[in-house]
Amino acid sequence: MGAKVIVVAAILAAGIVGVLGTRPAAGDPGQTLRFVVAPPLPGDLKQIDVPPAGLSLGDESVGAVSLRHDGQLFGRAMSDCTINDATFEGQQCTLDLVLRTGVITTKTAGLDRLLPHQTASPNDVFAVTGGTGSYAGANGVLTIHHGAQADILTVQLM
Repeated sequence: MGAKVIVVAAILAAGIVGVLGTRPAAGDPGQTLRFVVAPPLPGDLKQIDVPPAGLSLGDESVGAVSLRHDGQLFGRAMSDCTINDATFEGQQCTLDLVLRTGVITTKTAGLDRLLPHQTASPNDVFAVTGGTGSYAGANGVLTIHHGAQADILTVQLM
């Protein structure tokens, strides 16, 4: 598949090992959560290449990684990305964070072949679309900062 196609595959190729919160109460507006990314288990990532071979409509990437806080299992992050634009190598992705006290849901879309006058971003940005439990009604932004050694996921709840 393309160099950046399946935006969340980079997250899952690295995995998630830690979480730091800047505020203690879950789901509070203004709360920021940070996740450090590391490799997933091999059985937790699948690239599905539907015919024809190579990048084509319907290709999919699915996977999950563990979320750890202070060495303890804190939750799981699960993603699903589907190619739905062969012309611009576009995809839509969901990334759901299943945490001890609820779920944070996110969604994004992107193009590997940029539109005229569009600039590429070094980070992937997801809209926080909702949540359950302590995160019921959540909204905000999840940003993935790609690093040389690890990626950092930052969830800013508003």
